[in-house]
Amino acid sequence: MRAFILGIAGAMAISGTALASGIGDDGCLVCHRLKGLFAVDKNNKVKDCSINEALYAHSIHRNIGCTECHNKIEQYPHKPGNAVVNCANRCHVIDPSTKKPFSHENVFKTWKESVHGKNFEKAPDIYPYCSYCHTNRLLVDVKKFETLEGSFNRCSICHENKDWTLDRLAHVASREDIPVIKNGYISQFVKTRRDGWEIVELCASCHEDEKKMEKALEIEGIHNKFAKEHVLTAVESYKVTMHSKMLYLDRSDTRAADCLDCHTNKNGNFHDIFHKEDPRSSINEKNIELTCGRATECHPLAPIKDMKKFATTKWVHMHPVPDSLGQKIVKIVEEFMFWLTTSVLLFGVVIIGLDLLKNLRRKH
Repeated sequence: MRAFILGIAGAMAISGTALASGIGDDGCLVCHRLKGLFAVDKNNKVKDCSINEALYAHSIHRNIGCTECHNKIEQYPHKPGNAVVNCANRCHVIDPSTKKPFSHENVFKTWKESVHGKNFEKAPDIYPYCSYCHTNRLLVDVKKFETLEGSFNRCSICHENKDWTLDRLAHVASREDIPVIKNGYISQFVKTRRDGWEIVELCASCHEDEKKMEKALEIEGIHNKFAKEHVLTAVESYKVTMHSKMLYLDRSDTRAADCLDCHTNKNGNFHDIFHKEDPRSSINEKNIELTCGRATECHPLAPIKDMKKFATTKWVHMHPVPDSLGQKIVKIVEEFMFWLTTSVLLFGVVIIGLDLLKNLRRKH
């Protein structure tokens, strides 16, 4: 009996802590706050189910109760399958711009129609769900940055509720790189979101998995040899292009195109990735000129000069195995320059080594 009373008291204390932190008091943290809470799924993979309540209280979803997203959980202990998240749910959080309950429904609908979502229910282990790409990121601490604190002070002149202002500013700042000022000048930017190369790596985590992509091709009924090869070599063929090399050398270079720059529409929501035959696709023949020329840093003459051939995917994704005379010449020049540069560097190292050896011998 004593143990039972202590257990109830502990559960109440835990729930009270969760509520004080702004987390919905739905009782989930009574168990999930415990370190070492592991579960084994049907594939015998061990999954860590522990939640750090302090980190959660400072994350994007800090004001949302667990069961608002995990809405199939109605009792304890719950089945593992009921823990699936529904990102299209309406939250108790009110959107300040519309005064309505917030929802990702529009974005979710776009994803559902995209190449990633239309066959998700057929093969959830093949296609990415929202949580594969989106993590519950921590908010930026506004008080750590001089530029943000200045914005906070200015906003607080009109917005009297400083907690509300701080919360909203932290949310917005989590989507933009933050300038750091030293001696009155911007010295650097603190990255708060994925850069271009991280986006490439995220996309490649699936698209480089040949077995996974072959299963996806089978589900979508794509059997054409060329089409299959184009999909299976998408990452490799991107990495040999100038887009990839610019991005790899300088991740902060916004002129270099990553996957989302080309495969999503200009005024879309970054989830509108469709097959190129779909008229809604950014790489459809009717839209590709606009896609390549939508920013001054890219190719502004593409839509003006009717440069459809220039903007074909054959040039954006160069086949790793040259299949035309032009690509063969490019490959030969690339190989020649690589070995020439390597030879010059090796020659320089040998000369320096021999010179050093000569000086050592003179001293002795």
